[in-house]
Amino acid sequence: MLFFRDYWKRPLTLNELLEEAENLDVNDEQIPSEIIIFPPDNNHLTDEDSGDEDTVDISNLPGGQLRADAEVNFENTESDIEDDLPLSHFVKRKKMSKPAKEKNEFIWTKNDITSDLPAWDAVCGPKQQDSPVDTLFSFFDDQVMNLLVTYTNLYATVQNRDADVTTDEMRCFIGILLLSGYNCLPRREMYWENSPDTNNKLVCNAMTRNRFRHIMQNLHCCDNANLAADDRFAKLRPLICLLNKKFMDMAPPAEHHSVDESMVPYYGRHPTKQFIRGKPIRWGYKLWTGTNRLGYIEWFEPYQGANTKLSDEYKSLGLGASVVLEFVDTLKASDNKMNYHIFFDNLFSSLPLLSELKSRGVKGTGTIRENRLPKNCPLVSSNEIKKQPRGNFDYATTVDNEIIVCKWHDNSIVNIVSNHATVFPTIQVKRFSKTDKKVILVPQPHIIKIYNENMGGVDRADQNISLYRSSIRGKKWYFPLFTHFVDMAVQNSWRLHKFNGGKLDHLSFRRIIAVGILESFKKKSEGRTSKLPKGAHCFSKFDGVDHLVAYQEKQTRCILCHKKSNFFCKKCTVALHPKDCFQKYHTQD
Repeated sequence: MLFFRDYWKRPLTLNELLEEAENLDVNDEQIPSEIIIFPPDNNHLTDEDSGDEDTVDISNLPGGQLRADAEVNFENTESDIEDDLPLSHFVKRKKMSKPAKEKNEFIWTKNDITSDLPAWDAVCGPKQQDSPVDTLFSFFDDQVMNLLVTYTNLYATVQNRDADVTTDEMRCFIGILLLSGYNCLPRREMYWENSPDTNNKLVCNAMTRNRFRHIMQNLHCCDNANLAADDRFAKLRPLICLLNKKFMDMAPPAEHHSVDESMVPYYGRHPTKQFIRGKPIRWGYKLWTGTNRLGYIEWFEPYQGANTKLSDEYKSLGLGASVVLEFVDTLKASDNKMNYHIFFDNLFSSLPLLSELKSRGVKGTGTIRENRLPKNCPLVSSNEIKKQPRGNFDYATTVDNEIIVCKWHDNSIVNIVSNHATVFPTIQVKRFSKTDKKVILVPQPHIIKIYNENMGGVDRADQNISLYRSSIRGKKWYFPLFTHFVDMAVQNSWRLHKFNGGKLDHLSFRRIIAVGILESFKKKSEGRTSKLPKGAHCFSKFDGVDHLVAYQEKQTRCILCHKKSNFFCKKCTVALHPKDCFQKYHTQD
Protein backbone atom coordinates (compact mmCIF):
# COMPACT_ATOMS: atom_id res chain seq x y z
CA MET A 1 0.00 0.00 0.00
CA LEU A 2 1.25 3.45 -0.84
CA PHE A 3 0.92 4.76 2.71
CA PHE A 4 3.54 2.38 4.10
CA ARG A 5 7.12 3.49 3.57
CA ASP A 6 10.02 1.23 4.61
CA TYR A 7 11.93 4.04 6.23
CA TRP A 8 9.10 5.27 8.47
CA LYS A 9 9.55 4.35 12.10
CA ARG A 10 6.64 6.50 13.52
CA PRO A 11 2.99 7.37 12.72
CA LEU A 12 2.42 9.64 9.75
CA THR A 13 1.97 13.34 10.29
CA LEU A 14 -0.94 15.13 8.68
CA ASN A 15 1.28 16.82 6.12
CA GLU A 16 2.91 13.52 5.06
CA LEU A 17 -0.43 11.77 4.89
CA LEU A 18 -1.97 14.48 2.70
CA GLU A 19 0.98 14.33 0.32
CA GLU A 20 0.50 10.57 -0.03
CA ALA A 21 -3.23 10.97 -0.57
CA GLU A 22 -2.63 13.43 -3.41
CA ASN A 23 -0.40 10.86 -5.15
CA LEU A 24 -2.93 8.02 -4.93
CA ASP A 25 -3.86 6.23 -8.12
CA VAL A 26 -7.58 6.25 -8.91
CA ASN A 27 -7.40 2.48 -9.45
CA ASP A 28 -5.79 1.85 -6.05
CA GLU A 29 -7.93 -0.54 -4.02
CA GLN A 30 -6.84 0.95 -0.70
CA ILE A 31 -8.40 4.44 -0.78
CA PRO A 32 -9.05 5.97 2.66
CA SER A 33 -12.63 6.79 3.52
CA GLU A 34 -11.71 9.41 6.12
CA ILE A 35 -8.69 11.14 7.67
CA ILE A 36 -8.67 11.74 11.42
CA ILE A 37 -6.57 14.69 12.65
CA PHE A 38 -5.27 14.57 16.22
CA PRO A 39 -4.81 17.76 18.31
CA PRO A 40 -1.43 19.36 17.77
CA ASP A 41 1.28 19.59 20.40
CA ASN A 42 0.37 21.99 23.24
CA ASN A 43 3.77 23.59 23.13
CA HIS A 44 2.80 25.48 19.97
CA LEU A 45 1.70 29.05 20.43
CA THR A 46 -1.63 28.51 18.67
CA ASP A 47 -3.61 25.78 17.02
CA GLU A 48 -6.09 28.20 15.43
CA ASP A 49 -6.75 27.84 11.72
CA SER A 50 -5.98 30.84 9.53
CA GLY A 51 -9.06 30.37 7.35
CA ASP A 52 -12.75 29.56 7.39
CA GLU A 53 -13.60 26.12 8.83
CA ASP A 54 -16.08 25.47 6.00
CA THR A 55 -13.39 25.91 3.34
CA VAL A 56 -10.37 24.24 4.90
CA ASP A 57 -7.33 24.23 2.62
CA ILE A 58 -3.92 22.77 3.30
CA SER A 59 -2.44 26.22 2.71
CA ASN A 60 -4.49 27.60 5.62
CA LEU A 61 -3.30 25.10 8.26
CA PRO A 62 -0.63 26.19 10.75
CA GLY A 63 2.65 24.32 11.06
CA GLY A 64 1.68 22.76 14.40
CA GLN A 65 -1.40 21.16 12.89
CA LEU A 66 0.52 19.85 9.89
CA ARG A 67 3.11 18.23 12.19
CA ALA A 68 0.45 16.54 14.35
CA ASP A 69 -0.23 12.79 14.08
CA ALA A 70 -3.04 11.61 11.85
CA GLU A 71 -4.81 8.35 10.99
CA VAL A 72 -6.74 7.01 8.04
CA ASN A 73 -9.75 4.69 8.01
CA PHE A 74 -10.68 2.48 5.08
CA GLU A 75 -14.01 1.26 3.87
CA ASN A 76 -14.78 -2.36 4.55
CA THR A 77 -13.72 -4.59 1.66
CA GLU A 78 -13.34 -8.28 1.09
CA SER A 79 -9.72 -8.03 2.20
CA ASP A 80 -8.65 -9.72 5.42
CA ILE A 81 -6.98 -6.50 6.64
CA GLU A 82 -8.56 -4.93 9.71
CA ASP A 83 -9.18 -1.47 8.24
CA ASP A 84 -10.27 0.10 11.50
CA LEU A 85 -6.84 -0.32 13.09
CA PRO A 86 -4.74 2.84 13.47
CA LEU A 87 -2.09 3.44 10.86
CA SER A 88 0.68 3.16 13.45
CA HIS A 89 -0.06 -0.61 13.64
CA PHE A 90 0.85 -0.99 9.99
CA VAL A 91 3.98 1.14 9.91
CA LYS A 92 7.05 -0.93 9.02
CA ARG A 93 10.05 -0.70 11.32
CA LYS A 94 13.65 -1.21 10.34
CA LYS A 95 13.98 -4.23 8.10
CA MET A 96 15.16 -7.26 10.05
CA SER A 97 17.81 -9.62 8.78
CA LYS A 98 16.72 -13.11 7.88
CA PRO A 99 18.10 -14.81 11.01
CA ALA A 100 16.41 -12.25 13.28
CA LYS A 101 13.11 -12.90 11.55
CA GLU A 102 13.47 -16.63 11.94
CA LYS A 103 13.83 -16.27 15.69
CA ASN A 104 10.23 -15.09 15.87
CA GLU A 105 8.89 -17.73 13.49
CA PHE A 106 9.47 -20.78 15.70
CA ILE A 107 6.25 -22.32 17.02
CA TRP A 108 6.64 -24.93 19.73
CA THR A 109 4.97 -28.12 20.87
CA LYS A 110 5.60 -30.47 23.83
CA ASN A 111 6.74 -33.50 21.80
CA ASP A 112 10.01 -35.32 21.29
CA ILE A 113 11.70 -34.78 17.93
CA THR A 114 11.50 -37.36 15.16
CA SER A 115 14.52 -36.86 12.91
CA ASP A 116 14.23 -37.54 9.19
CA LEU A 117 17.98 -37.16 8.57
CA PRO A 118 19.64 -40.33 7.23
CA ALA A 119 21.67 -42.55 9.54
CA TRP A 120 25.42 -43.01 9.24
CA ASP A 121 26.14 -45.93 6.94
CA ALA A 122 29.87 -45.66 6.28
CA VAL A 123 31.70 -48.96 6.79
CA CYS A 124 35.45 -48.80 7.18
CA GLY A 125 38.13 -50.90 8.80
CA PRO A 126 41.83 -50.59 9.65
CA LYS A 127 44.07 -49.59 6.78
CA GLN A 128 47.61 -50.71 6.03
CA GLN A 129 49.90 -49.74 8.89
CA ASP A 130 52.64 -47.26 7.94
CA SER A 131 55.70 -46.51 10.04
CA PRO A 132 55.44 -43.48 12.38
CA VAL A 133 57.93 -41.49 10.30
CA ASP A 134 56.09 -42.24 7.06
CA THR A 135 52.78 -41.23 8.65
CA LEU A 136 54.19 -37.87 9.75
CA PHE A 137 55.68 -37.25 6.32
CA SER A 138 52.30 -37.85 4.73
CA PHE A 139 51.48 -34.43 6.23
CA PHE A 140 54.91 -32.79 6.02
CA ASP A 141 55.53 -34.33 2.61
CA ASP A 142 57.79 -33.17 -0.20
CA GLN A 143 55.37 -30.38 -1.14
CA VAL A 144 55.46 -28.87 2.36
CA MET A 145 59.20 -29.41 2.79
CA ASN A 146 59.96 -27.78 -0.57
CA LEU A 147 57.77 -24.83 0.46
CA LEU A 148 59.74 -24.38 3.68
CA VAL A 149 63.14 -24.84 2.04
CA THR A 150 62.37 -22.50 -0.90
CA TYR A 151 61.15 -19.55 1.14
CA THR A 152 63.72 -20.07 3.89
CA ASN A 153 66.49 -19.78 1.31
CA LEU A 154 64.74 -16.82 -0.32
CA TYR A 155 64.62 -14.94 2.97
CA ALA A 156 68.26 -15.83 3.69
CA THR A 157 69.23 -14.37 0.31
CA VAL A 158 67.41 -11.11 1.06
CA GLN A 159 69.21 -10.93 4.41
CA ASN A 160 72.56 -11.56 2.71
CA ARG A 161 73.05 -14.94 4.36
CA ASP A 162 73.90 -18.36 2.97
CA ALA A 163 70.87 -19.77 1.09
CA ASP A 164 71.85 -23.43 1.14
CA VAL A 165 69.31 -25.11 3.42
CA THR A 166 68.47 -28.59 2.14
CA THR A 167 65.38 -30.75 2.56
CA ASP A 168 67.23 -33.22 4.80
CA GLU A 169 68.35 -30.37 7.04
CA MET A 170 64.77 -29.10 7.32
CA ARG A 171 63.62 -32.59 8.31
CA CYS A 172 66.35 -32.79 10.97
CA PHE A 173 65.29 -29.34 12.20
CA ILE A 174 61.73 -30.66 12.69
CA GLY A 175 63.12 -33.80 14.35
CA ILE A 176 64.99 -31.70 16.93
CA LEU A 177 61.81 -29.72 17.65
CA LEU A 178 59.98 -33.00 18.30
CA LEU A 179 62.76 -34.29 20.55
CA SER A 180 62.59 -31.08 22.61
CA GLY A 181 58.98 -31.92 23.48
CA TYR A 182 59.96 -34.80 25.77
CA ASN A 183 63.66 -34.04 26.35
CA CYS A 184 63.47 -30.44 27.53
CA LEU A 185 66.49 -28.26 28.31
CA PRO A 186 66.46 -24.63 29.54
CA ARG A 187 68.46 -23.39 26.52
CA ARG A 188 68.52 -24.93 23.07
CA GLU A 189 72.34 -24.59 22.85
CA MET A 190 72.67 -27.08 25.69
CA TYR A 191 71.83 -29.95 23.33
CA TRP A 192 75.25 -29.39 21.74
CA GLU A 193 77.25 -28.61 24.90
CA ASN A 194 80.21 -30.90 25.52
CA SER A 195 78.89 -31.76 28.95
CA PRO A 196 77.86 -35.20 30.19
CA ASP A 197 74.63 -33.98 31.79
CA THR A 198 73.16 -32.21 28.73
CA ASN A 199 74.97 -33.30 25.56
CA ASN A 200 72.76 -35.22 23.15
CA LYS A 201 74.80 -37.29 20.68
CA LEU A 202 71.77 -37.90 18.49
CA VAL A 203 71.26 -34.15 17.98
CA CYS A 204 74.98 -33.46 17.54
CA ASN A 205 75.32 -36.10 14.83
CA ALA A 206 72.22 -34.90 12.99
CA MET A 207 72.95 -31.16 12.80
CA THR A 208 75.46 -28.65 14.10
CA ARG A 209 74.42 -25.95 16.53
CA ASN A 210 75.19 -23.13 14.09
CA ARG A 211 73.20 -24.83 11.34
CA PHE A 212 70.17 -25.14 13.59
CA ARG A 213 70.51 -21.48 14.53
CA HIS A 214 70.76 -20.51 10.86
CA ILE A 215 67.49 -22.29 10.01
CA MET A 216 65.72 -20.69 12.99
CA GLN A 217 66.84 -17.22 11.88
CA ASN A 218 65.59 -17.65 8.32
CA LEU A 219 62.59 -19.98 8.68
CA HIS A 220 59.81 -18.83 6.31
CA CYS A 221 56.94 -20.34 4.36
CA CYS A 222 56.00 -17.39 2.13
CA ASP A 223 57.42 -14.52 0.10
CA ASN A 224 57.53 -11.36 2.23
CA ALA A 225 57.18 -9.25 -0.92
CA ASN A 226 53.69 -10.63 -1.63
CA LEU A 227 51.82 -10.56 1.68
CA ALA A 228 48.06 -9.97 1.80
CA ALA A 229 47.38 -6.69 3.59
CA ASP A 230 44.11 -7.91 5.14
CA ASP A 231 45.57 -11.13 6.59
CA ARG A 232 47.51 -10.87 9.86
CA PHE A 233 48.67 -14.48 9.40
CA ALA A 234 49.81 -14.01 5.80
CA LYS A 235 53.34 -15.21 6.68
CA LEU A 236 51.85 -18.60 7.58
CA ARG A 237 48.92 -18.75 5.18
CA PRO A 238 50.52 -21.09 2.55
CA LEU A 239 51.43 -23.60 5.27
CA ILE A 240 47.96 -23.33 6.88
CA CYS A 241 46.23 -24.02 3.56
CA LEU A 242 48.45 -27.01 2.77
CA LEU A 243 48.07 -28.58 6.21
CA ASN A 244 44.30 -28.09 6.20
CA LYS A 245 44.06 -29.90 2.88
CA LYS A 246 46.32 -32.76 3.97
CA PHE A 247 44.62 -33.14 7.35
CA MET A 248 41.26 -33.48 5.64
CA ASP A 249 42.53 -35.80 2.90
CA MET A 250 44.04 -38.18 5.46
CA ALA A 251 41.14 -37.99 7.94
CA PRO A 252 39.54 -41.34 8.84
CA PRO A 253 35.80 -41.54 8.08
CA ALA A 254 33.73 -40.53 11.10
CA GLU A 255 30.16 -39.47 11.78
CA HIS A 256 30.68 -37.34 14.88
CA HIS A 257 32.71 -34.13 14.79
CA SER A 258 33.14 -31.23 17.17
CA VAL A 259 33.99 -27.54 16.78
CA ASP A 260 35.65 -25.51 19.53
CA GLU A 261 38.36 -22.96 20.21
CA SER A 262 41.94 -23.88 21.14
CA MET A 263 44.85 -21.75 22.34
CA VAL A 264 48.51 -21.62 21.32
CA PRO A 265 50.65 -20.18 24.16
CA TYR A 266 52.33 -16.88 23.26
CA TYR A 267 53.38 -13.99 25.54
CA GLY A 268 54.91 -11.60 23.04
CA ARG A 269 53.34 -8.75 21.12
CA HIS A 270 50.90 -9.34 18.30
CA PRO A 271 47.55 -7.69 17.50
CA THR A 272 45.71 -11.04 17.45
CA LYS A 273 46.94 -12.22 20.87
CA GLN A 274 44.00 -13.20 23.06
CA PHE A 275 43.34 -13.44 26.78
CA ILE A 276 40.66 -15.94 27.83
CA ARG A 277 40.00 -16.16 31.54
CA GLY A 278 39.60 -19.65 32.98
CA LYS A 279 41.35 -21.45 30.12
CA PRO A 280 44.40 -23.70 30.75
CA ILE A 281 46.26 -21.42 28.31
CA ARG A 282 45.08 -17.88 28.96
CA TRP A 283 47.48 -15.89 26.76
CA GLY A 284 48.18 -16.68 23.13
CA TYR A 285 46.73 -17.17 19.67
CA LYS A 286 43.21 -18.53 19.35
CA LEU A 287 42.41 -21.14 16.71
CA TRP A 288 38.98 -22.24 15.53
CA THR A 289 39.39 -26.01 15.35
CA GLY A 290 37.30 -28.88 14.00
CA THR A 291 38.05 -32.48 14.98
CA ASN A 292 36.45 -35.89 14.98
CA ARG A 293 35.25 -37.51 18.20
CA LEU A 294 38.67 -38.95 19.09
CA GLY A 295 40.63 -35.75 18.54
CA TYR A 296 41.96 -36.03 14.98
CA ILE A 297 42.28 -32.41 13.79
CA GLU A 298 40.57 -31.96 10.44
CA TRP A 299 40.44 -28.18 10.09
CA PHE A 300 41.77 -25.09 11.85
CA GLU A 301 41.74 -21.35 11.27
CA PRO A 302 43.55 -18.67 13.34
CA TYR A 303 41.25 -16.06 14.81
CA GLN A 304 42.05 -12.47 13.81
CA GLY A 305 38.89 -10.53 14.56
CA ALA A 306 36.92 -9.15 11.64
CA ASN A 307 39.60 -10.34 9.19
CA THR A 308 39.21 -14.02 10.10
CA LYS A 309 39.09 -16.03 6.88
CA LEU A 310 35.45 -17.13 6.91
CA SER A 311 32.85 -17.02 4.16
CA ASP A 312 30.95 -13.72 3.89
CA GLU A 313 27.63 -15.44 3.20
CA TYR A 314 27.45 -16.70 6.79
CA LYS A 315 28.17 -13.41 8.56
CA SER A 316 24.45 -12.66 8.96
CA LEU A 317 24.18 -15.72 11.21
CA GLY A 318 26.94 -14.52 13.55
CA LEU A 319 30.57 -15.44 14.16
CA GLY A 320 29.92 -18.74 15.93
CA ALA A 321 27.57 -20.02 13.23
CA SER A 322 30.05 -18.90 10.54
CA VAL A 323 32.79 -21.05 12.10
CA VAL A 324 30.55 -24.13 12.24
CA LEU A 325 29.31 -23.71 8.67
CA GLU A 326 32.85 -23.16 7.39
CA PHE A 327 33.86 -26.47 8.98
CA VAL A 328 30.77 -28.16 7.50
CA ASP A 329 31.72 -26.88 4.04
CA THR A 330 35.19 -28.39 4.49
CA LEU A 331 33.71 -31.75 5.46
CA LYS A 332 31.23 -31.68 2.59
CA ALA A 333 33.99 -30.82 0.13
CA SER A 334 35.83 -34.02 1.07
CA ASP A 335 32.73 -36.24 0.76
CA ASN A 336 29.32 -34.72 0.20
CA LYS A 337 27.49 -38.05 0.66
CA MET A 338 28.42 -38.52 4.31
CA ASN A 339 25.82 -37.81 7.00
CA TYR A 340 27.80 -35.86 9.56
CA HIS A 341 26.79 -34.94 13.11
CA ILE A 342 28.39 -31.73 14.41
CA PHE A 343 28.69 -30.87 18.12
CA PHE A 344 29.44 -27.39 19.51
CA ASP A 345 29.11 -25.43 22.75
CA ASN A 346 27.07 -22.35 23.62
CA LEU A 347 29.57 -19.98 21.98
CA PHE A 348 28.44 -21.23 18.57
CA SER A 349 24.83 -22.38 19.09
CA SER A 350 21.74 -20.59 17.81
CA LEU A 351 18.40 -21.73 16.45
CA PRO A 352 19.01 -20.28 12.95
CA LEU A 353 22.26 -22.30 12.82
CA LEU A 354 20.35 -25.52 13.57
CA SER A 355 17.84 -24.66 10.85
CA GLU A 356 20.63 -24.02 8.35
CA LEU A 357 22.31 -27.33 9.20
CA LYS A 358 19.00 -29.16 8.80
CA SER A 359 18.52 -27.64 5.35
CA ARG A 360 21.94 -29.01 4.36
CA GLY A 361 21.21 -32.48 5.68
CA VAL A 362 23.71 -32.14 8.54
CA LYS A 363 22.90 -33.12 12.12
CA GLY A 364 23.76 -30.62 14.82
CA THR A 365 23.71 -30.65 18.63
CA GLY A 366 25.01 -28.10 21.10
CA THR A 367 24.47 -26.32 24.37
CA ILE A 368 22.86 -22.90 24.05
CA ARG A 369 22.72 -19.74 26.12
CA GLU A 370 19.31 -19.06 27.59
CA ASN A 371 19.14 -15.54 26.16
CA ARG A 372 19.35 -17.03 22.65
CA LEU A 373 16.10 -18.94 23.08
CA PRO A 374 12.95 -17.19 21.80
CA LYS A 375 10.53 -15.80 24.36
CA ASN A 376 7.72 -18.03 23.12
CA CYS A 377 9.68 -21.22 23.89
CA PRO A 378 7.45 -23.01 26.46
CA LEU A 379 10.21 -24.28 28.77
CA VAL A 380 10.10 -24.03 32.54
CA SER A 381 12.17 -21.09 33.74
CA SER A 382 15.56 -21.79 35.26
CA ASN A 383 14.48 -20.44 38.65
CA GLU A 384 11.56 -22.86 38.75
CA ILE A 385 13.48 -25.94 37.62
CA LYS A 386 16.16 -25.26 40.26
CA LYS A 387 13.50 -25.83 42.92
CA GLN A 388 12.69 -29.24 41.45
CA PRO A 389 14.62 -32.45 42.28
CA ARG A 390 17.95 -32.99 40.56
CA GLY A 391 17.60 -34.72 37.20
CA ASN A 392 14.30 -33.07 36.22
CA PHE A 393 14.12 -31.79 32.67
CA ASP A 394 11.77 -30.04 30.31
CA TYR A 395 11.73 -29.99 26.51
CA ALA A 396 9.91 -28.53 23.52
CA THR A 397 9.98 -29.12 19.77
CA THR A 398 9.05 -26.84 16.90
CA VAL A 399 5.79 -27.78 15.20
CA ASP A 400 7.65 -28.52 11.96
CA ASN A 401 9.68 -31.17 13.85
CA GLU A 402 12.92 -29.35 13.01
CA ILE A 403 14.51 -28.33 16.34
CA ILE A 404 14.23 -29.61 19.90
CA VAL A 405 15.26 -27.67 23.02
CA CYS A 406 15.88 -29.41 26.35
CA LYS A 407 16.56 -27.93 29.80
CA TRP A 408 18.12 -30.30 32.38
CA HIS A 409 18.76 -29.78 36.09
CA ASP A 410 22.24 -31.10 36.95
CA ASN A 411 24.90 -29.33 39.05
CA SER A 412 23.66 -26.29 37.16
CA ILE A 413 20.99 -25.72 34.54
CA VAL A 414 21.95 -27.07 31.11
CA ASN A 415 20.20 -25.85 27.94
CA ILE A 416 20.79 -27.93 24.82
CA VAL A 417 19.38 -27.88 21.29
CA SER A 418 19.50 -30.30 18.38
CA ASN A 419 17.95 -30.95 15.00
CA HIS A 420 18.39 -34.72 15.33
CA ALA A 421 19.03 -36.03 18.89
CA THR A 422 16.02 -37.11 20.95
CA VAL A 423 15.27 -36.66 24.65
CA PHE A 424 14.17 -40.25 25.17
CA PRO A 425 15.19 -42.83 26.18
CA THR A 426 16.68 -41.42 29.38
CA ILE A 427 19.45 -43.16 31.32
CA GLN A 428 20.48 -43.17 34.99
CA VAL A 429 23.78 -41.46 35.81
CA LYS A 430 25.68 -41.28 39.09
CA ARG A 431 25.92 -38.00 40.96
CA PHE A 432 27.10 -37.23 44.50
CA SER A 433 24.41 -35.67 46.67
CA LYS A 434 25.69 -33.21 49.26
CA THR A 435 22.37 -33.45 51.10
CA ASP A 436 22.31 -37.24 51.38
CA LYS A 437 26.11 -37.58 51.60
CA LYS A 438 26.10 -40.41 49.07
CA VAL A 439 26.07 -41.20 45.36
CA ILE A 440 22.58 -41.12 43.86
CA LEU A 441 21.13 -41.93 40.44
CA VAL A 442 19.50 -39.15 38.44
CA PRO A 443 17.82 -39.34 35.02
CA GLN A 444 19.74 -37.94 32.08
CA PRO A 445 18.14 -37.23 28.66
CA HIS A 446 19.59 -39.04 25.67
CA ILE A 447 20.50 -35.74 24.00
CA ILE A 448 22.81 -34.90 26.93
CA LYS A 449 24.41 -38.35 26.79
CA ILE A 450 25.45 -38.19 23.15
CA TYR A 451 26.66 -34.60 23.56
CA ASN A 452 28.97 -35.61 26.42
CA GLU A 453 30.28 -38.57 24.41
CA ASN A 454 31.15 -36.65 21.26
CA MET A 455 31.91 -33.03 22.16
CA GLY A 456 35.42 -33.40 23.61
CA GLY A 457 37.41 -33.94 20.41
CA VAL A 458 39.14 -30.54 20.41
CA ASP A 459 39.92 -30.75 24.14
CA ARG A 460 41.37 -34.23 23.64
CA ALA A 461 43.63 -32.98 20.83
CA ASP A 462 44.77 -30.00 22.95
CA GLN A 463 45.60 -32.34 25.83
CA ASN A 464 47.67 -34.63 23.61
CA ILE A 465 49.62 -31.69 22.18
CA SER A 466 50.22 -30.09 25.58
CA LEU A 467 51.81 -33.25 27.01
CA TYR A 468 54.89 -33.08 24.76
CA ARG A 469 54.74 -29.57 23.26
CA SER A 470 57.98 -28.48 21.56
CA SER A 471 59.97 -26.56 24.16
CA ILE A 472 62.42 -24.70 21.89
CA ARG A 473 61.43 -21.04 21.72
CA GLY A 474 62.23 -18.39 19.13
CA LYS A 475 61.99 -14.62 18.86
CA LYS A 476 59.70 -14.49 15.83
CA TRP A 477 55.96 -14.07 16.51
CA TYR A 478 55.06 -16.90 14.14
CA PHE A 479 57.49 -19.49 15.54
CA PRO A 480 55.10 -20.71 18.30
CA LEU A 481 52.46 -21.27 15.61
CA PHE A 482 54.91 -23.17 13.41
CA THR A 483 55.91 -25.51 16.25
CA HIS A 484 52.22 -25.94 17.13
CA PHE A 485 51.49 -27.01 13.55
CA VAL A 486 54.27 -29.59 13.80
CA ASP A 487 52.82 -30.88 17.07
CA MET A 488 49.37 -31.03 15.46
CA ALA A 489 50.75 -33.16 12.64
CA VAL A 490 52.37 -35.56 15.13
CA GLN A 491 49.15 -35.80 17.14
CA ASN A 492 47.18 -36.54 13.95
CA SER A 493 49.77 -39.14 12.93
CA TRP A 494 49.35 -40.89 16.26
CA ARG A 495 45.54 -40.83 15.92
CA LEU A 496 45.90 -42.47 12.49
CA HIS A 497 48.27 -45.03 14.03
CA LYS A 498 45.62 -45.91 16.65
CA PHE A 499 42.83 -45.93 14.08
CA ASN A 500 44.76 -48.43 11.96
CA GLY A 501 45.24 -50.80 14.88
CA GLY A 502 48.57 -49.54 16.26
CA LYS A 503 49.49 -50.23 19.90
CA LEU A 504 52.05 -47.49 20.61
CA ASP A 505 51.26 -44.79 23.15
CA HIS A 506 51.75 -41.13 22.29
CA LEU A 507 55.19 -40.76 23.87
CA SER A 508 56.63 -43.88 22.25
CA PHE A 509 55.20 -42.83 18.91
CA ARG A 510 56.77 -39.37 19.17
CA ARG A 511 60.13 -40.81 20.21
CA ILE A 512 60.20 -43.15 17.23
CA ILE A 513 59.52 -40.24 14.88
CA ALA A 514 62.15 -37.93 16.43
CA VAL A 515 64.89 -40.56 16.60
CA GLY A 516 64.01 -42.00 13.20
CA ILE A 517 64.27 -38.57 11.52
CA LEU A 518 67.55 -37.66 13.21
CA GLU A 519 69.10 -41.03 12.36
CA SER A 520 67.88 -41.18 8.75
CA PHE A 521 68.53 -37.59 7.61
CA LYS A 522 71.59 -36.64 9.64
CA LYS A 523 74.38 -34.60 8.08
CA LYS A 524 76.82 -36.36 5.78
CA SER A 525 80.24 -35.49 7.12
CA GLU A 526 83.69 -36.88 6.43
CA GLY A 527 85.02 -35.51 9.70
CA ARG A 528 84.92 -36.98 13.15
CA THR A 529 81.50 -37.81 14.56
CA SER A 530 80.58 -39.33 17.87
CA LYS A 531 79.53 -42.94 17.47
CA LEU A 532 76.15 -44.01 18.75
CA PRO A 533 75.98 -47.12 20.94
CA LYS A 534 75.42 -50.46 19.27
CA GLY A 535 71.78 -51.09 18.35
CA ALA A 536 70.76 -47.45 18.90
CA HIS A 537 69.10 -47.32 15.45
CA CYS A 538 66.17 -49.50 16.43
CA PHE A 539 63.71 -46.67 15.54
CA SER A 540 65.04 -46.10 12.02
CA LYS A 541 65.74 -49.65 10.87
CA PHE A 542 62.63 -49.59 8.66
CA ASP A 543 63.28 -46.28 6.88
CA GLY A 544 65.26 -47.84 4.01
CA VAL A 545 67.94 -45.12 4.10
CA ASP A 546 71.70 -45.90 4.17
CA HIS A 547 71.37 -49.49 5.43
CA LEU A 548 74.48 -51.04 3.86
CA VAL A 549 76.15 -54.42 4.41
CA ALA A 550 79.79 -54.17 5.53
CA TYR A 551 82.49 -56.77 6.32
CA GLN A 552 84.12 -57.08 9.74
CA GLU A 553 87.19 -59.17 10.56
CA LYS A 554 86.05 -60.19 14.01
CA GLN A 555 82.94 -62.31 14.04
CA THR A 556 80.02 -61.25 16.22
CA ARG A 557 76.66 -62.90 16.81
CA CYS A 558 73.78 -62.05 14.49
CA ILE A 559 71.08 -60.05 16.24
CA LEU A 560 68.36 -62.33 14.80
CA CYS A 561 69.63 -65.92 14.61
CA HIS A 562 72.43 -65.41 17.18
CA LYS A 563 74.94 -67.30 15.01
CA LYS A 564 78.33 -65.77 14.32
CA SER A 565 78.66 -63.51 11.29
CA ASN A 566 81.40 -61.49 9.57
CA PHE A 567 78.88 -58.93 8.26
CA PHE A 568 76.99 -56.06 9.86
CA CYS A 569 74.75 -53.12 8.96
CA LYS A 570 76.80 -49.92 8.79
CA LYS A 571 73.90 -47.75 9.98
CA CYS A 572 72.38 -49.98 12.66
CA THR A 573 75.82 -51.25 13.78
CA VAL A 574 74.47 -54.75 14.46
CA ALA A 575 75.73 -58.07 13.09
CA LEU A 576 73.51 -59.68 10.44
CA HIS A 577 73.77 -62.44 7.89
CA PRO A 578 73.48 -60.79 4.47
CA LYS A 579 71.44 -63.56 2.87
CA ASP A 580 68.35 -63.84 5.08
CA CYS A 581 68.72 -61.97 8.34
CA PHE A 582 69.58 -58.57 6.83
CA GLN A 583 66.30 -58.24 4.90
CA LYS A 584 64.21 -59.76 7.69
CA TYR A 585 65.67 -57.42 10.32
CA HIS A 586 64.89 -54.31 8.27
CA THR A 587 61.36 -55.30 7.28
CA GLN A 588 59.92 -56.93 10.42
CA ASP A 589 59.34 -55.50 13.89
